[in-house]
Amino acid sequence: MSEKLNNQKDIMPARVKEARLSRGLSLAELADRIGISSQAISQYELGISRPSPQVLEKMSEELQFPINFFSKPMFSQQSSNSPVNFRSLKSSSKKTKDALEYRISWLHEINLLLRKYINFPDFPEIDLPKLNYSNDFEIDFDTIEDVALNLRKHWNIEKSPIPNLVELLQEKGFIISRIEFGEQKIDAFSQWFNNYPYIILGSDKSSATRSRFDLAHELGHLILHVHIDPEMMMKKNVFDRLEKEANYFAGAFLLPRDSFPQEVLYKTIDHFIILKKRWKVSIQAMIKRCESLYILNESQVRYLFAQIAQRGYRKKEPLDDLIPLETPYLLKQAIKLLLDNQIIKPEEIVYEIARNKEEIDSLCFLPDDLLKVKPRRPQLTLISSKQTNHLDKEANVMKKEEIINEMTEWFFENYEDPANGVPYDGREGGYQYINGGPFDPQEILSEQFPEYEEFIDEATSQIYPQGDEWVKKGDY
Repeated sequence: MSEKLNNQKDIMPARVKEARLSRGLSLAELADRIGISSQAISQYELGISRPSPQVLEKMSEELQFPINFFSKPMFSQQSSNSPVNFRSLKSSSKKTKDALEYRISWLHEINLLLRKYINFPDFPEIDLPKLNYSNDFEIDFDTIEDVALNLRKHWNIEKSPIPNLVELLQEKGFIISRIEFGEQKIDAFSQWFNNYPYIILGSDKSSATRSRFDLAHELGHLILHVHIDPEMMMKKNVFDRLEKEANYFAGAFLLPRDSFPQEVLYKTIDHFIILKKRWKVSIQAMIKRCESLYILNESQVRYLFAQIAQRGYRKKEPLDDLIPLETPYLLKQAIKLLLDNQIIKPEEIVYEIARNKEEIDSLCFLPDDLLKVKPRRPQLTLISSKQTNHLDKEANVMKKEEIINEMTEWFFENYEDPANGVPYDGREGGYQYINGGPFDPQEILSEQFPEYEEFIDEATSQIYPQGDEWVKKGDY
């Protein structure tokens, strides 16, 4: 993070806490990493005190957030949010889930930014039917079948397989992202946030059919479990029931009872492989669906799963390498539209979103080069005495502000505050400059940029407020 702190008067305490929790760190863990007390960080998060410029820069570096993130105003809450639904193993930690939850709000901020520039007709609005059922108590499977069929009917896909589920949901107003979960035991999660439905899938899942089932599962949560009390979801019996209902919805939505059964002509693994190619649903999920529709009895299901185990299909099925993973395109398309029409520059997008570029690329599924910023300033080079007659011409080309910026940026890249590593001993008079220093900014800039002597005073005036004694980076 090369961005320098110019003004900290608007630091948002909630952003400090968000940065820490979103990286899965406790107060003590962050304090240990940046060399201050956990009590100090707690006071920053409560708004009792503010971090110094040096501490804020350390936090920015350690947590991988740009400086302007910490002063970005929180958006207004327009409605109550649904609970966050995680499709995960029970062993997934609360810390992991709390960290991932923030990705939903980050997507929401990106969504709001794009809607500032893109007309609503060009940006899909939420298209859901009115569904007459109560989701305060357990929902029976017949009701879930009806909900799935009514949704298909509303979207004019009553009986056919769904070619691309990601594309369909984006067209209906759902905001979808894929990110890497790595070793975290989570497949997907979702939430209604400020009246928008968000779904985040894992980009490291190798099976497209299982990822489609995850997506349909999250769709089930967003439709069936909007008003569930988050406290109730902490109870194991409630959590298990909600997962069971979302799973049943996924099967009913992907394999509708009015059409799929007519295609199950043989009760063999080889026939289910053929059906998998058409319906893009895993063999195992189709077998479970056939069981729920009474197409297969218990002994037939048991036999088919034994065949799956015998053939080694439990973790990797036929066609898993051939059916492509469905990728979100909506946010990428919107950002590219703005860039292509020169409505906004790449660096302005990164600045307004106030996250690091790699995080934005991940959330929006962007290619690495889309938001890369091309250097706008000329690179400084030392000139020989024979070239001094061209100095006036070069100075006229480069604006005064650009020259000063180049000088200060070079200084901050090569020198740092002694507080970052120089030994300190109050009995010995303060910092112990055993490896060199301290250095005065004016002397350093005069030596490095003799051709720009007229700008030295103005450049150092931007450095002195942050300290008048400095040491070379890497010396301590």
